[in-house]
Amino acid sequence: MSDKSREISVVVIGGSYAGAATAKRLAQLSKKGFSGLKVTLVDKSTHYFHAIGFPKALVDAEYAEKAFMSFEGFFEPGSKHEFVNQKLSRVVDNHHVELDNGQTLFYDYLVLATGGQAPGPINVIGRTKDEGMEEIQQLRQGLDDAGSVLVIGGGAVGVEVAGFVAEKYPTKKVTLVHSRSRLLPEHFRPGVSNGAVDKLSRLGVNVVLNDKVEIPSDFGYSSNVGHRILRGQDSGNEYASDVQILAVGFKVHTEYLEPLEDALGHTLREVKTGAIRVRPTLQLDSSLAPHIFVPGDVNNLPSSTKFGFKAEMQGNTVAANIKKLIQSGFDKAFKSQEGSKAVAEAAPVVGKWTDYVDLILVPIGPDLGVAQVLKIALGASGLANLFVRQLKSKDFMLGMRKSYFPGNKKAKRE
Repeated sequence: MSDKSREISVVVIGGSYAGAATAKRLAQLSKKGFSGLKVTLVDKSTHYFHAIGFPKALVDAEYAEKAFMSFEGFFEPGSKHEFVNQKLSRVVDNHHVELDNGQTLFYDYLVLATGGQAPGPINVIGRTKDEGMEEIQQLRQGLDDAGSVLVIGGGAVGVEVAGFVAEKYPTKKVTLVHSRSRLLPEHFRPGVSNGAVDKLSRLGVNVVLNDKVEIPSDFGYSSNVGHRILRGQDSGNEYASDVQILAVGFKVHTEYLEPLEDALGHTLREVKTGAIRVRPTLQLDSSLAPHIFVPGDVNNLPSSTKFGFKAEMQGNTVAANIKKLIQSGFDKAFKSQEGSKAVAEAAPVVGKWTDYVDLILVPIGPDLGVAQVLKIALGASGLANLFVRQLKSKDFMLGMRKSYFPGNKKAKRE
């Protein structure tokens, strides 16, 4: 039986979907006998931004205001758990991380949930609520003044953005250009993609497939306000517009792992993408570090897993796995023997994360949408519109996130 009152430090880097789920569940463990457990959540931003709701935030200023929630209210008031507003600089070794301000944090368990950076302001670049709101407001003002809008990228976010922009601004010319033969991730059924084209067309969106738009070198990794003419890479097609919105994938930045790779003596990342390699248990792919977990967009799992709700599911799995290690007393043994290889390799077997949910919900404006549930495509049908409206379009699940920030509720009541 492990000593439940022992000091246990869990450091979670990144407060979006995966990191927030992990931190929230593990903080609850301190109420269940592990009185010495402390969870430290580290994020470079002062506020959580509900990125799933960006398409609605772009056209609805009131919603955008609500989509930012202060991390100071993440943990229950008076708890020992802590939020640190800093950016991770490096993982020094098996027990320490260093932040941008030079602060060093000790950890028994580390969760690297640093995510991926989508083009701004789909993922806001600003580190405060005011900066993030300003990014979105500038793009919204550009839409107000524009005569034409170009959305580049036909994944879920691109389709949603095109739909909400077209519905909000019915007199503007909206064009969506996608490099592949059909919209949305290709592991979903063609009926979902065909339905998306149909419903975008109903809103007046011009959908162009099989054309990769060349992004000028001066464009930056962000959307752009100002008249530009962009061209198809192979087609030579010209796309003139007053606002260009990038909705094309994301990048991961994992240079912070280099010191740990040096300490362990082997690489931990994919060479081309920088994604962190993980085991099916979401543990770092190293027998010497069973106490380090990597959920969410920053890991090397397939692109079909890169959805906010799946990142949250991964965070829940990580929390359950860390709980099992804590209950086994692994951290006590690992710490007392200074990171012994024998102790690491004898760590208890923990649960695997399984991507068993076959689901996509894509609002196309507030009233239309497409979906796939359990291999059933809900594309051009009216049933799809009803289903998506009920489950997502109304607030993009923002209400569900508010329960993560109990301190914010208390501050408002006071």
